[in-house]
Amino acid sequence: MTQARLVVALMLAISTGCASQGLDTSIPLQFPSQCNRDQFFNSASLRCQACGSNQHRSPSGLACTCDRGFTMMNLGSPVVQCSPCNGTVSHDKRRCLRCTEAEGDCQCGTGQTRVESLTNLTASCFTCSPDTLGIPASPICGLCRDSFYKVTGLCHCPDAQLTGGVCFTSTDVASVPGSVPQDSVWFKTYLDSSLLGCLDYNNLTACQLLANMVALAAGRADSKAVHLYQLAASHQPPLPFLPRLYPSTGTPAFPRGLTFRSNEQLPLMLASYSASGQLVGWEDVSGGILQLCPDTQSRLNTAYLFGTTFRQSCSISVQELLIKYPEPVFHQLFLRHTDSDGTLMVWPVPTQSHFPESGTTVHSIQRFFLVDGLTGRADSLMSPPRSIHYLSSLMFSVRIPTSSPGATPALQLSLQYRTASVADNTSVLVSFAVAYSMDEAAMQLATTISVVVLSVLSLLVTLLETSSWSRRSGQHTLNFTTLIKFMAFLSGNLANTFFLVTFGTGIYWLVAFKAQFSIVTAMLPSPGGTIEMHFKSYVSLAFILKALQLIHLLVVQLSIDIFLIDWERPHKPRASGPSAPLSGLVASTAPAAPSAWRRLLVANEWNELQAVRRVSPVLQLLAALLLLQVVGLVNMATRDFRLNLHTGGDDLSSLDSPILRYGIITSVWLGLGLLQLLIYHLLYERCVEDKVRQFVDLCSISNVSVFVLMHRCYGYYIHGRSVHGNADVSIETLRNNLRNEEEDRCAQRGLEPHSDTQVFEVALTERVCQQLNRVTLPLTELNERRHGDRAESQTQAARVSHNMNTLLSLFLQHSLKDMDYIVKDKLALERILKYEFQQPTERSVLYKDPDGTVFGEVLYYGKELLLLIFDTLLFCVIDMASQDIVLAAVLTYTVQQVLDIIRFRVSRRNLSSKTLVDQCFLI
Repeated sequence: MTQARLVVALMLAISTGCASQGLDTSIPLQFPSQCNRDQFFNSASLRCQACGSNQHRSPSGLACTCDRGFTMMNLGSPVVQCSPCNGTVSHDKRRCLRCTEAEGDCQCGTGQTRVESLTNLTASCFTCSPDTLGIPASPICGLCRDSFYKVTGLCHCPDAQLTGGVCFTSTDVASVPGSVPQDSVWFKTYLDSSLLGCLDYNNLTACQLLANMVALAAGRADSKAVHLYQLAASHQPPLPFLPRLYPSTGTPAFPRGLTFRSNEQLPLMLASYSASGQLVGWEDVSGGILQLCPDTQSRLNTAYLFGTTFRQSCSISVQELLIKYPEPVFHQLFLRHTDSDGTLMVWPVPTQSHFPESGTTVHSIQRFFLVDGLTGRADSLMSPPRSIHYLSSLMFSVRIPTSSPGATPALQLSLQYRTASVADNTSVLVSFAVAYSMDEAAMQLATTISVVVLSVLSLLVTLLETSSWSRRSGQHTLNFTTLIKFMAFLSGNLANTFFLVTFGTGIYWLVAFKAQFSIVTAMLPSPGGTIEMHFKSYVSLAFILKALQLIHLLVVQLSIDIFLIDWERPHKPRASGPSAPLSGLVASTAPAAPSAWRRLLVANEWNELQAVRRVSPVLQLLAALLLLQVVGLVNMATRDFRLNLHTGGDDLSSLDSPILRYGIITSVWLGLGLLQLLIYHLLYERCVEDKVRQFVDLCSISNVSVFVLMHRCYGYYIHGRSVHGNADVSIETLRNNLRNEEEDRCAQRGLEPHSDTQVFEVALTERVCQQLNRVTLPLTELNERRHGDRAESQTQAARVSHNMNTLLSLFLQHSLKDMDYIVKDKLALERILKYEFQQPTERSVLYKDPDGTVFGEVLYYGKELLLLIFDTLLFCVIDMASQDIVLAAVLTYTVQQVLDIIRFRVSRRNLSSKTLVDQCFLI
């Protein structure tokens, strides 16, 4: 039978356990304060549970106690055993006693106490002496209150002289004007008594309580608490125990010569007081005492590392604030330091409180609180508050240098309070911040001077560039085109000005701020301050102006005039050899036309050079992402002295400085660009390929010269005339020709005899320019009409091409007396200024280019610096707006690709129209 019961019990337990696996094990969240009067909080089930009959909740809320007129048997269970008592319940509530008085209830009056005899179970009332008072629920008489005895000499006080539980000779404070918080039991009960206790009795707790009242009501217009405090402060002789809440006039004197090291913990201390005015003690600010937002200890303590700009904000419910701060705790902030004698001292930190809902006045009161749940209690001090006042914003400001702060306090605490309703149980936003600043007037002046000086230089350079363009374009009068060119040149130069100023500013602060390993003497400009806003404006202006300069560059490069000069002449075809079976049957005497493939080859190679860059955009972006994001260089842009490349999970990163971030990004970007240029010139061009100079070689092999006009009377000439007479030869002949050049058994490739110079800058006379325009005029008119016979267009294009080839060939061979030219070296200063001192009048001038790459000015190749700065500014502007390195890289790459596509397609169309090579032959 016993075994059967065990089996049944085991099966029931298994079935119950299996069933419970599918049930929800969540329970309602309840607090002891939520239980009704006839309920207690069961700490085992963590929920409210009903008491037994004739019972109610105990003061602790965790058990039950018997109602009046019942004895109680408590064996440890929260639900006690209650028995009715027809007599008087003893003090310990265990026995039912018989009253010996005539009335029989033993309800003792004032000045009496109840005496119990547990032997015969009786009780009686005993009259106390005049200087003692009966203690409820106690068989003894105790001393009456000191204030009662002082005023009346007895243990009772008339109602007219009783306030806040204290007896006074006079309670008349009605003459003191001011308002008190409406329906606040706390203020109505203790405000007047705190002043009277402080004035009449020098009661320390009453004086502290009055100071607490001032802190709670400081934001109210015409606050009575403030007036009462002022009355106490003006008392003569001065009250010895009245706290000093308001600073003296003028800037508080900061301890002389006090300095701090970078990342040193700020020695801040709090003097804390309870709501009743009792001193809680001295506390260190570490551990998040002043921070309402929850976080780890190390992250909270980061706020007090000297030099670390810190900001923290969160949303927290009103109920959470009440649970954490059921009663307000009041604080006064001090800075701990050591004087010249080695004595440990504290300096009160100036505190300013602002109550936006009560006006714009800022109150300089030293005492403050975080959450006030007392003022909003209307029914009783035990009832929940209807509303709370909470610290919505705390800002701790440090002024550098602390050794000589000037008119502004070196340290200052700024507080802002708001009100929230408890019934709505809404979430409120709170914030905590630590900010560092210094006198920014000198910094702003230095930046302004730099901008002005460089802008003046930019204006002078712009005037020089505009004058150079006017001479090169044959513009001798001021017109609208000249004004447009002036604005385009000015935008580029101003962009360089703003870029230099911002780049210099970023590097300066990166070094000056992060390199402070001992005494801190400089801090970054304030977040959102004038300097930071001007800096962002300068960066934005630099980008916009550089974009305009790039657009102008594209317009110029995509509208150049380019002509291909074919030096090849018709020649008689050669027989294939004596073995040709039909070589003697037909005697061909007609000369063969030059092959068109050479011109097509040169045109295609030029087309491929359009967007060739010495800095690879893809490699640049990948390397920048590697250094900034993976290695973590961008993490050094924080507003602290740490040089951490990576932030740990328990390490709170402070705010990023846009100036430092810009300095780091531009340094990395320009450094990578310069490194690529160095590698390109020292290794790639020598060991892999040099596309620009290879193009010049291709022109010589193809017997085709290239004549490029960047402006109307200025351009570049690539001399490609073959020293071997013709280029339509067999592979074997071509190899022999190249071998002869290598062994110096033929003439040199240069335009002049005994010269290797093949690339020239060309400055044409007005007559040559007019003649070139006259040759191309028929084709221009045909393009303007757009519609017409295709065969006619091709015939006209062929005629223009032939005439242009003839004109330029004759011009370069000195065959036109009225359109001759000279070849000379360009002065070093002319190369630097890009300005020709002598304007050609009678003869054109060809300036030698020993390097052979000057024609890169009409290609991306010669504008690498402009493109590099544009990419830098584009990347930085996107990052400044998004604070995302990856997004900046993606968008920068996208813009680069779009510009490359536009550059390639439009230049391809322009090349086709100017060289008369159909686009179908351009790869």
